[in-house]
Amino acid sequence: MTTKRYVDVRKASEYTSLPVKSLYELASQGRIPSIKLGRRVLFDLDDIDKMMQSMKRTCSKEEEIANKILGDIHGN
Repeated sequence: MTTKRYVDVRKASEYTSLPVKSLYELASQGRIPSIKLGRRVLFDLDDIDKMMQSMKRTCSKEEEIANKILGDIHGN
């Protein structure tokens, strides 16, 4: 089975759970690389993974402490 590397905006939307409109906006702003072929816009899934990774938030020190306390309470 071959996995597609380049997908259209609908497949990219399904892959990321982001609305189609948001993906078009990100692409037009240059925040996510895309390929424009005529009226079609294609996205490289590797680029999408990198973009999503860069958007991850890290825990603040307070969140780490709260998570530790909750984990201790729940026996984790």
